[in-house]
Amino acid sequence: MIMHQHTILHTIESSEPGGAETVLLDLASRLDPKRFRSVVLLIKEGWLREELEERGVKTVLEECGAWYDFQLPRAIARLARQEKVDLIHSHLPDQNFYSCLAGKAVGRKTIATYHGPIELSRARGFKQTIKVRIVRHSAAAVVVVCDYVGAMLQRVGFSPEKIVKIYNGIDLRTFSNAGEGTLRSELQVPRETKLVGMIAHLHETKGYEFFIQAARKVVDSMPHVQFVAVGELNDRIWKELSTLINKLNLKDHVHFLGMRGDIPEILSDLDLFVLSSLSEGFPLAVLEAMAASKPVVVTRSGGPEELVDDGRTGFLVPPSDPQALAEKICELLSDPGKAAALGRAARAKVESQFPIEKMIENYEQLYDRLLKGV
Repeated sequence: MIMHQHTILHTIESSEPGGAETVLLDLASRLDPKRFRSVVLLIKEGWLREELEERGVKTVLEECGAWYDFQLPRAIARLARQEKVDLIHSHLPDQNFYSCLAGKAVGRKTIATYHGPIELSRARGFKQTIKVRIVRHSAAAVVVVCDYVGAMLQRVGFSPEKIVKIYNGIDLRTFSNAGEGTLRSELQVPRETKLVGMIAHLHETKGYEFFIQAARKVVDSMPHVQFVAVGELNDRIWKELSTLINKLNLKDHVHFLGMRGDIPEILSDLDLFVLSSLSEGFPLAVLEAMAASKPVVVTRSGGPEELVDDGRTGFLVPPSDPQALAEKICELLSDPGKAAALGRAARAKVESQFPIEKMIENYEQLYDRLLKGV
């Protein structure tokens, strides 16, 4: 029996390292090649294009003008015709809007994907209202990465029948085979120094100020603990955080490392992973830390509550509460046995519920359903 190969056009509005970008990368490069062929349209050069091309995925670059400039949907439509695309799959709000317009123009179904609450919190004003309305009415299916985001979509009028929840997944092998990193030597601290880390870009919603305030409270009782943060720096936010670090006299204890390509090794070196976000979808960074068998302390900020079982695979604390964050950090650093047990349970949960193979299979099933017209 000869199996028909369908062409999927993937597209996103960003090309820098991040959760949504990683999901697209994994989808475009890991779909069953006997059944699906991937083509990717990007609007920016950067990390994602380099990674896609390294994996042999056909990638097209199309620059985008103003939101009311229909150059981009025309380009998506043109590429869909050229590549005989069967289905369009977009990620993030702007690209969801453009892809829905293009899908209508060429008579192809579009899947729109929302990865986090911040995408919807920005959907205010005339421009964003129009975009959301177009997606709401035009997308054949709307994927959300957790129930929290799905509920937000329903509150702005999306039909529950269109919403499909597909949890993010990760390649467990990446975090099983990571060797010991060089973080302690890089920071020039003794081998026995405890390291607490957070991996997140410098955005307002990540709550870095509470991470720093918690660090002060921890260091007051455990003076040798070091805190590290990994992620893209934002000049304005970094200036504010630097001022806070100096004010709290933490220059020798808090280290912002910027973007890094050795995340598995960094996680291997950490004693504890923290995420102090105010609002989250389904954060890959937490999944990665759990896959690395690290105990995690994360805020009740939406999606993490669907990922972490409080007291069993990690700890959940209120957002904007550095005292609660510090208390759990100290509890785990003071009890290595408990920390290790949480880490093992976290790894087991990711193995059973969030392997990348399960995520890919769920998307393939969605593609099959829409292609069959169900």
